[in-house]
Amino acid sequence: MGDLRSRIALGRAVVLVVALGALFILFTVLSAVDWRTGEVHWPFFLRWDNLVDLAGSCAINLTLGVGMTFVIIGAGIDLSVGRLVALTHVVLVVVANATGSFTVGLAAGLGCGLAAGFASGATSVRWRIPSFIVTLGMMMVARGLAMVVAGGKSIGADIDSPVVVQRFLPIAVSLVVVVVGHVVLARTVFGRHVFAVGGSPEAARLCGIRVGLVRVVTFLASGLCAALAGLIYWSRNSLGDPLAGDGLELYAIAAVIVGGTSLSGGRGSVVGTFLGALIMGVLQYGLDSMLVQPRWQWVIIGAVVIVTVLLDRLKRTE
Repeated sequence: MGDLRSRIALGRAVVLVVALGALFILFTVLSAVDWRTGEVHWPFFLRWDNLVDLAGSCAINLTLGVGMTFVIIGAGIDLSVGRLVALTHVVLVVVANATGSFTVGLAAGLGCGLAAGFASGATSVRWRIPSFIVTLGMMMVARGLAMVVAGGKSIGADIDSPVVVQRFLPIAVSLVVVVVGHVVLARTVFGRHVFAVGGSPEAARLCGIRVGLVRVVTFLASGLCAALAGLIYWSRNSLGDPLAGDGLELYAIAAVIVGGTSLSGGRGSVVGTFLGALIMGVLQYGLDSMLVQPRWQWVIIGAVVIVTVLLDRLKRTE
């Protein structure tokens, strides 16, 4: 069974890599042609600055996606992560400005994300409330608190991030999150417990696994990833925006689904989420570079998610 699962995971990864390559080639070709004159030039999609910007633009969704992968494999869902990005980076900026210490601000932001994740997980587990409902409420709470902390307006950071930090910190943080997330989920006892809980909570309980604790820890992971995504947002914008993060939870869930994680729990991988986030990032960045209007971008990206789910369901019913 383990070998079969490994082959299925490898097959999924190959399909995702091919899809990612096809999208990259498509936008490279499109960016090499001036459609008004018909002239062909060096594709701006392959310029170094453009590639770094592309990687940076994928970083927030990738970081959120790793935390979401833990929650969804454990048969939960976290709708609050987008607003937690706003709350945690606003807390980071406000505390850093007040204390004059970026380290203290970062600690406050990370602590805020962990506290929100714990509150969501513990509430859902203790009172057996569906995580969908709990995190929907947490999303509203986080939005309100972000406005309260920021005083209802964007706040400039006294400590600006240097250009090199703006460009490369998002990439570094997201890659570290991917590596750590993959190791924890695929190589540790806790990771196996997450899969067991998502696959069959009752069977996991009979095997001696503390189902409630495992689920709470998955939400802690999601809250921490949301706080790290808030750090990335600060590094790219150098301000605290209480309205940031709108819709980011949808993109994170989309990346996880495209990456092959089952919404019913018990199946998925961080590697799949990594590839799914890159596909979503390249698609969105490419559409932006082609000057496609945002409303049509939503239509296209939503259609891609629906088609992916349908293909996955048809493949499993064969």
